[in-house]
Amino acid sequence: MGTHALPPLDTDVAVETPEHIVFRHRVAGPARRALAHALDLVICYGVVIAVALVVALAVVGGAGLGGAISDSAGLGIGLLLVLLFAAQWIYFAAWEGLLGATPGKMAAGIRVVTTDGRPVGPPQAALRNLLRAADLMPVGYVVGLASMLLSHRFQRLGDRAAATMVIIVPRAPRGFVAPIWPPPQPDEIAAMPADVLFDPEERAALELFLRRRAALPASRANELARLVVGPISRRFAFAVADPVRTLALLYDRAQHAGRDEAPRSAKRGARWR
Repeated sequence: MGTHALPPLDTDVAVETPEHIVFRHRVAGPARRALAHALDLVICYGVVIAVALVVALAVVGGAGLGGAISDSAGLGIGLLLVLLFAAQWIYFAAWEGLLGATPGKMAAGIRVVTTDGRPVGPPQAALRNLLRAADLMPVGYVVGLASMLLSHRFQRLGDRAAATMVIIVPRAPRGFVAPIWPPPQPDEIAAMPADVLFDPEERAALELFLRRRAALPASRANELARLVVGPISRRFAFAVADPVRTLALLYDRAQHAGRDEAPRSAKRGARWR
C-alpha cells in the first residue's frame, strides 16, 4: 500500500496578470508568520525597553537636582509614550508600506503583496495593520488565526479588508547562467547599465522564462518576452531588437553587476536554440 505525504501548511496560489500570464505564489502559513511577528516584537519593544532604562537611570542619577530632573523625566516619559505608539501603530505599517516587509518578515523570508500579486502600497499596509486589533481579539490572535485557517490564502481579517496576502519570497537557484548567443557585441555591453536590480519575484520569473525558453517555439518565446520587456527596458534605458535577448542580457547583468566583459555563458559557447 502506497503512502501519501501530507500537504505542507504553506500552499500555492495562482495569480493571473492582465496580460494573461499566470504566476504562482507560495503563501506563508501561521507558523512562519508567527515567527516573523515575534522577531518584530523583539526589535520594536526592545528599543522601547532600552529607552526606558536610559530614562530610569537618568531619573535615579539626577534625583538631587530638583526641578531640572523633573522636566527631564517628563520628557523621557513623553518619548516613551511616542515610542510605544510607534511600536503599536507605525512600525509595521511603515515597513510594509515602503518595502513590503518588516525586518522580521525579511528574516523569515516572507513579504506582503496584494491578492493580485502586486507590491503593497502605504494605504493597504495601513489598513491591514489598523485591523490588527480586531485580529488580536479576544486574546492571542484567536480571531486572526481562525480567519487564516478559513482562507486558502491564510488571510487574517486585516488581509481580507486590505486585499493582501503574505507570500514566501522565492529564492532563485544559484549557478544559473542565461545562455546568450551570439556573444554580446561591444556596443551592447557599453549600453547596458552598470547596475541592474530585480526584486526576488522578478528575478525568479525571468529565470523561469529563460530556463524554459529553449523548449518553446521561437514565436511563442518572443510573444511572452514582448509582454514584459517594455517596462523593464524603460526602467533600465536599455533594449535591443530581440526582446528575448534584451531580457537575457539584463538578467545576466543583474547576476553579475558591474562587469564590463562578455557574460560567462557566451564564453562557454552556450547557444539559444
